[in-house]
Amino acid sequence: MESYADLITQIMPCTLVSPDSVARFFPARADLFDIVVFDEASQIRVADAVGAMGRGASVVVVGDSKQMPPTSFAESSNDSLDDAENEVTAVEDMESILSECVEARVPRQWLSWHYRSQDESLIAFSNQQYYESKLSSFPGPSHGAPDPGLRGHGVNFVRVDGQFHRSGTSKVLRTNPIEAKAVVAEVRRRFDGGTDSPSVGVVTFNLQQRALIESLLRDTEDPRIIKALDEDPEGLFVKNLENVQGDERDVILFSTGFSKNDKGYLPLNFGPLNRAGGERRLNVAVTRARRQVIVFSSFSPSELRAEETSSVGIKHLRSYLDLAEHGTGALPHDGRRTIAVDLHREEIADALRDRGYAVATDVGLSDFKVDISLASLDAPDRPSMAILLDSPAWAARRTAGTGTACPVMCLPA
Repeated sequence: MESYADLITQIMPCTLVSPDSVARFFPARADLFDIVVFDEASQIRVADAVGAMGRGASVVVVGDSKQMPPTSFAESSNDSLDDAENEVTAVEDMESILSECVEARVPRQWLSWHYRSQDESLIAFSNQQYYESKLSSFPGPSHGAPDPGLRGHGVNFVRVDGQFHRSGTSKVLRTNPIEAKAVVAEVRRRFDGGTDSPSVGVVTFNLQQRALIESLLRDTEDPRIIKALDEDPEGLFVKNLENVQGDERDVILFSTGFSKNDKGYLPLNFGPLNRAGGERRLNVAVTRARRQVIVFSSFSPSELRAEETSSVGIKHLRSYLDLAEHGTGALPHDGRRTIAVDLHREEIADALRDRGYAVATDVGLSDFKVDISLASLDAPDRPSMAILLDSPAWAARRTAGTGTACPVMCLPA
């Protein structure tokens, strides 16, 4: 590599490689790359990033500080005592290169448009809890209560009469077999529903439940499921909270796993969610779906006594379960923008109502709204047309991209 670095970068001007591999295999030259881009930077430690940064003429750091921090593996430690001067002058790195750049006030750009969710309720929770309602999402044609069907949408809650095994044989220890079987039955239902390879992800709250669900899926001996697990990059995955970042699927199935104990009491120990930053793990998990989320739980949201713990992750889990059970009406009202008064919009809406249409105005859960949504009276919850007006809110958008190009491209999808 020392001799042929220039040739390699000419043959492959765009190189996809880990920060560690850059430091190990490419010569230490400041002009080796015109630009170095870090993706998922919240998971890259400062020490792992500096080698790659030094080989670029410029650097772009892309990431989300509300998502997963770097994974902590066993690291060597120095047990010898340092002298007093070293102890005073030592400066500890931030947890990631993203945090380091933010702390150093590196110029940054906020990417505010959210494109993944075909149903706004999939991102509404995270938008309010983690992003200060600054994300702009696109209202979809699906309104009203979420639908758990094969072609359904939104965040759905399924109560299961399962039992989490906190003791017993190693085969069932720290698993909820009944809940696992319910998740597997839902996966099979989707494979039997007419789609050869549905896009489905299963997320669990611990490793043992993940292993059990994957084992049950493989035990079905259904070649479509096995192929989706092993070969199809957009097919089926089963992962736990710790390693789901970066994945997305049309449908995400959650297995919370936990339940009340023999005394009828729900312990507030939810594994990774209890740790510092547990809410970031939850944020990653609940934003993986493009169309639909189904939460399988062996307890009701009201049985989770979040007020008795200081864990932010547990408190946010309770809020998310309330959303899944009760719909977007359970979202905090102080995070919802009040309906803007627009006389021009209301005049058009009234005229359309007079002509026999079901009309809704100011539709949406973020700061981007569809001015008028039009449906037939026979199916008022299934809008067939969205109308965007040249309103004051539209005029307030600062660029043609945010005002016209992005909404026009994304709304028809």
